[in-house]
Amino acid sequence: MKTRTMIHMDQWVGVPLCALAYALNVPLRLWRRVFAARTRESERILVVKFLGMGSVLLATPMLRRLREAHPQARITFLTFRSNVDVVSRLPFVDEVVEVPQGSLRGLLTCVPALLLELRRRRFDLAIDLEFYSRLSALICWGSGATRRIGFYVRGRWRGSLLTDTVYFNTRLPYGEAVRALLRPLGADRGVDASLEAPTLSSAESERAWRRLVTLGVPDRGAIVVVNVNASDLCDERRWPEDRYAQLVTRFAHEIAHVERLVFIGAAAEMDTVRRVLDQVTDEERPRCLDLSGRTTLTELTVLLTRAALLVTNDSGPLHLAAALGVPTASLFGPESPTLYGPVGDNHLIFYAGHWCSPCLSVYNAKIAWCGGDNVCMQSIEVDHVVTRLGTFARERVGLAPPIPVARQERARRSGVPPR
Repeated sequence: MKTRTMIHMDQWVGVPLCALAYALNVPLRLWRRVFAARTRESERILVVKFLGMGSVLLATPMLRRLREAHPQARITFLTFRSNVDVVSRLPFVDEVVEVPQGSLRGLLTCVPALLLELRRRRFDLAIDLEFYSRLSALICWGSGATRRIGFYVRGRWRGSLLTDTVYFNTRLPYGEAVRALLRPLGADRGVDASLEAPTLSSAESERAWRRLVTLGVPDRGAIVVVNVNASDLCDERRWPEDRYAQLVTRFAHEIAHVERLVFIGAAAEMDTVRRVLDQVTDEERPRCLDLSGRTTLTELTVLLTRAALLVTNDSGPLHLAAALGVPTASLFGPESPTLYGPVGDNHLIFYAGHWCSPCLSVYNAKIAWCGGDNVCMQSIEVDHVVTRLGTFARERVGLAPPIPVARQERARRSGVPPR
């Protein structure tokens, strides 16, 4: 099921269900609050976050602090199938419960069985990391957790099902905003803000690397990973395909010398990658390697660890690379880099600051008003990216500058390799 379909379902189905749940909850609300106030220790904790690998990684400082505050608790994470592999590799999560992400009918039919399973586990505490989803608030309430902490966003019909509401500050970076969910627990101070990357065993890393080599990733020389996609939550976050093709064509001549430009993407994004590569010049195409739809999360993690640089739209791989300490160059438009951009000198951000940008918020369910005509991304010119990225590659990443074309031609005529 597409993300946009799930958002519409959350709106049309979630509102009446939340109203019904609220009516059922009124007689128990006062009692539950008193009981929650007397609860000293949470032994069973449920954390809910359905969408966004990037958002999950940005929330890892909060999850780490939650583990520190409750070292004996069993932390269960409820998420969609697309995030299971990431969450299951976080060291402070004990268990992952998967929410099927198939058809609309399949999702609706699985909810009763899911709620029964959650109630059976008798959670003491539920923490909702979503900020506009009504379904997540319903599940936290339906789980029977004694205490339920989540964001209050005016007009979203969520707060009445929570025992502890926290204001969602839309001006704070997402990772910092979710740490506020620890305030009702008195654990929001002293949080280590560094992101946590998925943990891999040495055997897993070796197997993944052998697989990448068989796919064509060179075992020596600099490689740059390119992600021309963004999740289907908002297609407007994508830089135009022809711009990426121009950037790739100019990379080896004007930015830095690299052995391979490796393209990544999910299976559903393969066509986008192919359209970009079809526009790359014949001279540069042999330098490009298309791995879209061909790698697992483990292989992507190992690939990024091997990379000198990631060039990407605002997407999950950006935050995975940041967690791994890999330099990145990212392009933002509908979303604000202040809220979702990586922090530090190791990261280069392109943001045109168009008059209507950023337009995505918790109040419009992350729906861009332009309907695909993303002028904010189109305003980022290739020449500007090439200039800034060339300086960044030399000064921050340490990539060798390309050999000038004139010097290559003189070397070819003389037979002496250029230096």
